[in-house]
Amino acid sequence: DIINDLAACNPHTGRPSAKKTLASVKSTAFQIFNLAFENRVVEYNPASFLKIPTKAPEEHRRALTEEEQQWILTTPHRAQIGAMIMMYAGLRRGELIPLTWDDIDLLNRTISVNKSVEIIRGQSKQKNTGKTQCAIRTIDIPNKLVDFLQNYKENHPTNTLVLPSAKGTLMSESSWRRLWESYLTEINFLHGGIPEDIKSKYNPHGVPFLIPHITAHWLRHTFISLMYLSGVDVMTAKIQAGHSDIKTTLQIYTHLDKKYKRNSMNKLDDYLSNQG
Repeated sequence: DIINDLAACNPHTGRPSAKKTLASVKSTAFQIFNLAFENRVVEYNPASFLKIPTKAPEEHRRALTEEEQQWILTTPHRAQIGAMIMMYAGLRRGELIPLTWDDIDLLNRTISVNKSVEIIRGQSKQKNTGKTQCAIRTIDIPNKLVDFLQNYKENHPTNTLVLPSAKGTLMSESSWRRLWESYLTEINFLHGGIPEDIKSKYNPHGVPFLIPHITAHWLRHTFISLMYLSGVDVMTAKIQAGHSDIKTTLQIYTHLDKKYKRNSMNKLDDYLSNQG
């Protein structure tokens, strides 16, 4: 029932869950019931029979548009620092949560990714390893991010963690979700084109959600797209993104090639059509 409910509508996004999400839910359920079976709490593992609907959508990841990137740059919020780091350094959520200020070298403009977290029963468990061996890396960051982080440190009290929970600890699954939903609510209210008669984001009659549901994956994808657009070669992009297989980076670069080369040819079409 859980799989079918999520396939119909993810409660956090309002859209059908992607196959990758459903596979993760299935895997977690299997492990839980398998433990119960081994301890004779249940007679069999019902998760063994779960099937992911064939019509479940593939996970959709895209880069933010230039306008959406401006939303990240201009919307003050406790989550903004995390969004900036994911968008301009490409960190995964599991790499951002345990990131400390000691990992950031503003003088040399680098971020050291040397640990990650795994979510277990809703809680973050730190590992001194990356998602893969290639995930352990030193990222060269752009001046725009350096300036933002420098200004942030000068104007905010800082914890050891760059983005701690309200209690100063590692973000849990639920604390991250609440923070991110609050952030998107703020962006939506400021930039979503909300009707003028709605004066507050806490309007008791509700505020329509009019912006795309931006995710951590989208911000990371934006970082890779920005590297492509600025001419960073694919091997350097692979290292900066921490991909274990260059095929992953090539797939994104190839997709962008098709998109932007078509745009370039459109400019030629416009030029030729304006000739006498």
